[in-house]
Amino acid sequence: MAQFEPSQPKSTPPTQGESSRPDRATPPATHLPWTYPDLAHLEPSRPSGSTRGDLNRVARTEYLQSGFAGEVDVTSTFAPPPFSPHRLLRGGHLQTVVAIRAQNVSGLEPARHVIEVSEGDAIMLHEDRPSGWQQGDRSILLLHGLSGCHAAPYMLRLARRFVAQGVCVYRIDMRGCGEASNLTRNMTHAGRSDDVIRALDFIAARDLEGPLHAIGISLGASQLLRAVGRIGAGLDPTPQWFDRLARIAAVAPPLDLQRCSDNMNRLFLRPYNYYFIRSLLRGAPPGVKQREEFQQELRGPRPRTLRELDDRFTAPMSGFEDACDYYAKTSCNQVTCHNPVPTLVLTAADDPIVPIGCFTDDPKLWPRLTELLITRTGGHVGFIDREKRSWMDHALDAWFAFQ
Repeated sequence: MAQFEPSQPKSTPPTQGESSRPDRATPPATHLPWTYPDLAHLEPSRPSGSTRGDLNRVARTEYLQSGFAGEVDVTSTFAPPPFSPHRLLRGGHLQTVVAIRAQNVSGLEPARHVIEVSEGDAIMLHEDRPSGWQQGDRSILLLHGLSGCHAAPYMLRLARRFVAQGVCVYRIDMRGCGEASNLTRNMTHAGRSDDVIRALDFIAARDLEGPLHAIGISLGASQLLRAVGRIGAGLDPTPQWFDRLARIAAVAPPLDLQRCSDNMNRLFLRPYNYYFIRSLLRGAPPGVKQREEFQQELRGPRPRTLRELDDRFTAPMSGFEDACDYYAKTSCNQVTCHNPVPTLVLTAADDPIVPIGCFTDDPKLWPRLTELLITRTGGHVGFIDREKRSWMDHALDAWFAFQ
């Protein structure tokens, strides 16, 4: 699941190895005002079996605050900036939709790198290296959401912000996305955490020294959490660069795909389903469209929900039995408790796509080094403040400046 995205840019990707190219901020001193009033209007995201009053109690006293989410250490000195939501953008839907505003790409002239991944596919990294950057300085990987690409609004905003701070930024195009559209015969999905590792392998080999960071947005956040969780659990080998991965952030990750799918099946969320289905089918990479199973499904009725899309397209074309099998095997909530990397998880209580209960129902989901921040409002990757800017950019800035 992911934020609404603009259409992906069409361009010819470079050949293998081709490139083209023409300290830390002081963290704020104030905490978020986690004293928001009644949250009863968030009934659709209530944990199963709870009452409205239960949600208010849980959200206010346990999670609408700054602090480490693990059972051992429940406080921290991390001080995110104050968030004053836009007065006219009330509710998660408006916050979600307004956040898709197009961004100016001026000032970004990335080098492009093709990275080979499994199954004969490739992804692409867009490298924005600031002048004056040298070995030992910071590098950061940005991971987009479903139907997004390197040119998604949040990818551009964050890239410009970190480049201005002297950080080398790598914006990814996952399989079949953006300028990697012609480089794959397979689809990106929540289980592609190995592609995240391959991207970080490349960055670590190119930038031999200095700390590595990563930010994942929505589906990209799920892939990132799955990657570090599987390494922490011993399910995947530990890369040589792993001790350089100093800090990561995950914004609105769909932790439990089954629960998110159940949520998206509700009738009043059908517009979101329509948007994603249209975007994914129209934007499918040529190599995927040429596959016989894709053509066969296109001859049938159009999917009406994301679950139906996953059941007929994503799952069988990616080696899963069906949508439920895909959700069970790729949801990152199975390994987040093993994540050994200092992590910020940021979401909003009124996110219409990812239910708040995914974050709050099981405190054991979060290890001691994970900081969980839940705002009362903000929608799905919105967080529009009174200046019509996305507050999440400032929160992420503060997190990566925090020591």
